[in-house]
Amino acid sequence: MTAATAALVLSGGAAGCGKGVSPAAPGDAGADARGDAPLAACPASDAGAAGGVGDDFGPNARAPATSSALGQLNVYEVTSPRQLEWIDLYLRAELGGTQLTISIYEAAARNAVFRRLTMVQLEVPPCDGWVASGPVGLPLAPGRFYAIGYDPNQAVTAYVDSEANNLPVDGHFGRLIGARTSTSVSLDTLDWGKLSDKDFTRQRIFTSPRADAASDGAVDGASDTGATGSDGGGADRGPASDAPVGDASIPADARG
Repeated sequence: MTAATAALVLSGGAAGCGKGVSPAAPGDAGADARGDAPLAACPASDAGAAGGVGDDFGPNARAPATSSALGQLNVYEVTSPRQLEWIDLYLRAELGGTQLTISIYEAAARNAVFRRLTMVQLEVPPCDGWVASGPVGLPLAPGRFYAIGYDPNQAVTAYVDSEANNLPVDGHFGRLIGARTSTSVSLDTLDWGKLSDKDFTRQRIFTSPRADAASDGAVDGASDTGATGSDGGGADRGPASDAPVGDASIPADARG
């Protein structure tokens, strides 16, 4: 199946969390579904021209009954040379003073050690919605694996997709193959741990074609007009559409 691709223009305040303008999925109403008092939508991110097309992994994700301070990472296999432009994480932060550490790890092969490429830290007000990394600007290499996720300084609620036969999920740059938890995403390296192939947290990954793609010796098989591919386990989630992303500064000391 393919990732649902969101047409999104981020606008408003600084990099942090922000509701997208893509069609609402059931997971977007998680607070009401659990009977919790509704939180304000997270503030939107800075408008800008970072560019990229977004793959929404988990548009049907729902919030569990309990929150957690464990780190949450999705693991992706890259099949097309792309530039990682931006990351959105869908979650609910109920406590004041919440801080998130977002990290991106790369492994040269399946079961090889993940090495951290970059890290950014954000403050998140009490809200429910998309948490934005701000511009990333990292090349993704075909044949490699990337663990992308976060850990909070206190409990937050992650939106989780646990529908049967949902993995792998195809996107423009490759596919989501699983997820794992971690006590921290601030470590320089991570192992594969116990990779779940049944559930994952909702993320929106924005990528664009790489100008230096020829150096990887691979051809970009996914265009910005639609993601292709199906795992045979469910309905195709439909074509992708271009989605410009917002611009916000990542602190220099947070880029690893």
